[in-house]
Amino acid sequence: MKLGHKISEQRLDPKQAVPKDILEQYPWHWDPMKQDHDDASCFMHNSKEIDWKALGDWAIKKCNEHLTPQKYWWYDYDNEAVMHSTDNVNSMPIKEQALLALKNNTHSKHNSQYFKIANEEFEEWYGPLKNMFTNLKDDKMGIGLFVEPPGHTIWSHTDTYSSFIRRTGDSKPDYTVLRRYMAFVRDWDFGHFFHYGNHCFNQWRAGDLWDLKPGIYHGSANAGINPKITKLKRWIKAIREVMNKPVKYETSIFLR
Repeated sequence: MKLGHKISEQRLDPKQAVPKDILEQYPWHWDPMKQDHDDASCFMHNSKEIDWKALGDWAIKKCNEHLTPQKYWWYDYDNEAVMHSTDNVNSMPIKEQALLALKNNTHSKHNSQYFKIANEEFEEWYGPLKNMFTNLKDDKMGIGLFVEPPGHTIWSHTDTYSSFIRRTGDSKPDYTVLRRYMAFVRDWDFGHFFHYGNHCFNQWRAGDLWDLKPGIYHGSANAGINPKITKLKRWIKAIREVMNKPVKYETSIFLR
C-alpha cells in the first residue's frame, strides 16, 4: 500500500512538542543513546492484592462482547484536527506531540486501536482496584484498562494528562502535583513492548507495580500474536504531604 506522504529525511525531535511547563518542572536527559540513566528506577513491588489472571481473563471477555476497539488516534486533514476516536483534541496539551505522530506520519486509526474499560465499567473489579491505594483521595479518581490487539501501538509521548482534563473539566493540570502508577496484569509475552525513556521493559510479572516519574518519553506496542492488556490507567486526584506541598496523583496502572 502506497504511503500518502514522504518519509521524513530528518529526525523528528519529540522534545520540541512537549509543553514547556513539563520540560521545566521535570528535566530529563532526552538522549536516546544515554546508557547511564535511571529511567527504570521507579519500581515499587509486586502486588498480590488483585487476582491478576482473573482480571485479565475478564477484560478479554468484555472486549469480545462487541469486538470494536473504542479508542484510536488519527488526523483529520479536512478539518486540520487531531482526533482521539471521535474527540477533537486540538485544545489539549497533547496536540503538538500528536501532530508529530499523526500528521504526515504513519500512525493512524488503522494501527493505534485499543479497547478501553473505565471506572464503573469494571463492575465488581472497581472497588478492589480503587482500594489498592487507600492513602490516596479519590475525589477525581479514574481507572481505565487498555487492551491492545496484535499489530497496534500507542505512539511514544510524554504524558500531558489530557484525558484528566477532559474527564475532570480542569482547565489545565498542575504538572507539579500529578502522578501516575503502572501495573502489569499479565506476565510478559513475546512481542509485547513498553519503553519508558531509555529502558525497555520485558519479562515483567503480573502485579508488578511502578510509580512512574513524570516528564519521561514512553510508548507501547504489540508485535506479538496475543492481545496485550497494556494499560490499566488510573487517574487519582489525591492529597498527601511531600515537602509540605499537597500532591495530586493521576495514577495509571498499566496492565500487560
